[in-house]
Amino acid sequence: MVEKALIKNYSCPNTGLNVLKGEALHSMLRVLPSLSPAQHIDPILVQIQKHHPGTSLLPPDHAIISLIDECMTQLLFETDLDYKVESYLRDLAPFVALVALEGGTGSITRPQGILNLIDTLIGECVGWSEDLGILGDQFIEKIDHAVGGMINGHMTLKECNKELKDFHDKQHIEHKRLENRLCDIESTEMDLKKSRYHAAELLNQLMSRKRLPLFIIFMLQGAWYEFLQHVFNRCGQDGLDWQNAKQLTRGLIWCVQLQSDAKKQRSIMDKLPQQIIRFAARQEFDVALIKPCLADAVTEYQQVQKDGPTASCEFDLLEIDPTMQGGLAMDPAIYEKIQSLSVGQWFVFDDKHLSREKVARIKLILNSQDAERLLFTNQNRRKLLHMSYHEFASFTAVKTLKALNSGRGIVEVIRSHLVAVIRKIKTQDGKVKSSQPPAERKVAAEQFLSRRKQSALAAVEKHKHRVKRKYKQALILKKKAARKLELASDAVASLKVDAWVKLPIMEGILTPCKLVAVIPVIENYIFANRAGIKVAEYTADQLAQMIVTENSEILDTGAEFENVLASVISGLRESRQKSYC
Repeated sequence: MVEKALIKNYSCPNTGLNVLKGEALHSMLRVLPSLSPAQHIDPILVQIQKHHPGTSLLPPDHAIISLIDECMTQLLFETDLDYKVESYLRDLAPFVALVALEGGTGSITRPQGILNLIDTLIGECVGWSEDLGILGDQFIEKIDHAVGGMINGHMTLKECNKELKDFHDKQHIEHKRLENRLCDIESTEMDLKKSRYHAAELLNQLMSRKRLPLFIIFMLQGAWYEFLQHVFNRCGQDGLDWQNAKQLTRGLIWCVQLQSDAKKQRSIMDKLPQQIIRFAARQEFDVALIKPCLADAVTEYQQVQKDGPTASCEFDLLEIDPTMQGGLAMDPAIYEKIQSLSVGQWFVFDDKHLSREKVARIKLILNSQDAERLLFTNQNRRKLLHMSYHEFASFTAVKTLKALNSGRGIVEVIRSHLVAVIRKIKTQDGKVKSSQPPAERKVAAEQFLSRRKQSALAAVEKHKHRVKRKYKQALILKKKAARKLELASDAVASLKVDAWVKLPIMEGILTPCKLVAVIPVIENYIFANRAGIKVAEYTADQLAQMIVTENSEILDTGAEFENVLASVISGLRESRQKSYC
């Protein structure tokens, strides 16, 4: 039943004299991927005509290969992988066809080694692109060695799967460590941003339109501002200590205002400094800066009690991070959908208004519902991209940001495609049977074949357009990678002795190091720590690659000081000449 439905759905061109069938077809499919030295993302049928022009297939074989071509196209459309990765999957498609031809269509509706390999490549390579530098090159070389080895017959499918599994298992451990470090850094930064925002918001609210003496302004927007941040960071917005800190802040400001109830004001002034000292003593962080500032407040209170409030000063409110403020109202359904985004989801960021070089594949590694912020990284797990819920909603609405991996494996795609084909053929057969006169049956069958032919031609044109677009994008990203390396190499070449560069001396930490020597013959750069002890030695190429992969950062090229010194010396010479004129 399935075979008949496939043959009806995928009408085979007229079989010629040169028919590939049986073992001849199977042998051809085994070597077909190795016939293309260049990368390609052509379906099996296109490859057959490219390398074996003039050949034809039997209707059952043509139907099965057409099914696999369509399923692979659907899978690649859903995942939108890089051109090079798609070329690997297209090279694996003939081996899927072999399984179906030898074991029947049902054999590819259940897990198989070749199908597992396809799912593995999609899952592990979805974030890879041509512009990831040396780390990206090293990653894809491992993939190329395993997949290329299997395609060329240098290793078995089982060996290929094992090699990739061992490689990815190691990668997962390293990537998880890097992601955790990025999340820890981001979580700490978000906590600091949040505490700064709430401390500034509280002070701005209580200080706004108030007449305040200079030293009280210094205290509130200086040491007390820092103190409030620590309190908020420790207990949060609903914590009892934060509520107490708010009350103490109100008291500090209220006491230096002109009040009608002088007795109450004096009573609060007498108690407040000690209340603050006791409150500060309970905190689990350094409160040393509070005491000197508190002495200024006590002095001010004494002045208020003696002669009234001192002269007030103009002041600016504290700056507040706009990204921490509530934005426009969001559709509750969209908000809930963003809240439920799973960590590990991949997206492609592609702003059509920017250069194609701005395309990036990013992975969600942190969804902070409390801060309503998302954190993304790339395949190398070195870069960070921050995004608020509102920004994410805006980007997805205009399709600047879209999900990459659909979660559907190839077996599921094949099953659903088979069901759709069988259902379509049953519907068509029903229409034909309901047309009693033979002439009408013939017309209905011809119309179906005509629609199927038009659909196939449209699919071919769509595929050609997609191939051109994907290939063009891959070339742009290659040029981008080359340009990044060129700029990094120029930056390294500009380094002079006494330059400062951040280097990965300790695991997970970039440490500022001083360039103490450059060995010109072999282009080795020797670095020391602040104590003058040698800590690292790199070649120019190594440094450039580290900069490209965000694993190093130039703080000071050492050239600026020389330029300044040269200008100073020139200025001194000019001054001397002028003084003797």
